[in-house]
Amino acid sequence: MTGSGSLRDRVRFDSRQPDPNGDLLGPFSPGFTVWAQIEYLRGSEAALSNRLEKRQPVSVTIRDSLQAKTVNPAMQMVDTRTGEIYNVTSAVPAKHAGYINILAVSGGATG
Repeated sequence: MTGSGSLRDRVRFDSRQPDPNGDLLGPFSPGFTVWAQIEYLRGSEAALSNRLEKRQPVSVTIRDSLQAKTVNPAMQMVDTRTGEIYNVTSAVPAKHAGYINILAVSGGATG
């Protein structure tokens, strides 16, 4: 069971800002930061542009809150300790009440 003592990592969730046309396709701006538990899952290799690019999926557990409920696949997650950027793929309630599980994959956008 995940307890508050297991949340030893810090992650930040960034959302996109409007571009000149008003679409949410502009650069990412820093959002909120929370304590988390990052669990590295088995990686895979994806062929992109005739080369292999390493992808590292992670399962992240955070406390449920009003901010946490806004996490969605349009956001990126940043590990504040390492600076690693992840694309959020899904966010669902955890098995244990009071927590949210987030699936993300490394290789997020830089701008």
